Amino acid sequence: MPKPIELVAFDLGNVLCTVDEVSASKTLAELSDRPWQSVEEIVFGQDAKNQFERNQITFSEHAVIALAKLGLDIPLEDFTELYDSVLTPSEDMFPLVSRVAEQHRIALVSNTSEPHWYWAERTLPFSYKLNPVITSFGIGAMKPDPAFYQALLRESGVAAENILFIDDLPQNIDGARKTGIHGHHFVDRESLEEELQELGVI
Repeated sequence: MPKPIELVAFDLGNVLCTVDEVSASKTLAELSDRPWQSVEEIVFGQDAKNQFERNQITFSEHAVIALAKLGLDIPLEDFTELYDSVLTPSEDMFPLVSRVAEQHRIALVSNTSEPHWYWAERTLPFSYKLNPVITSFGIGAMKPDPAFYQALLRESGVAAENILFIDDLPQNIDGARKTGIHGHHFVDRESLEEELQELGVI
């Protein structure tokens, strides 16, 4: 018999919100007069994210570097606002998460940056219930690094078999399962709701 779920851990991007980096890249491309694909690589590329989402550099330092490469002189606040604009709340998920939070602990588990966590904190109506909040910039490790899952176990105080880990990327679910955590590959709200019901979470 499976162990009862005590903690449900949600990814941020493409689970609790949708992500569209192309629109912001095109806006910056118009300002910098260069192809949006080039802008996307400079601002949102994985090489850059690997640094500021692991807190090897601050997001502000990334912004300075990116703006210099783009030849732009705009305030950090404006750049950050444009950076945050890539996120749109997945409001159809909110009632389901709130139902889970009525009887279970919920957590955030995300490879993300400092401004995107602050966006989530302001935007998600249940953000005050997220405990723990495990972010890559906060712990200096990114999924599927084993250190990320160990941080979740350590900071939650919940046994691996009592955690449900929800993520949109299969490799991150594989990492969770290798740690003994129950994983759900997120595709849509309906299939997640079905599994939550099967596990007796809702």
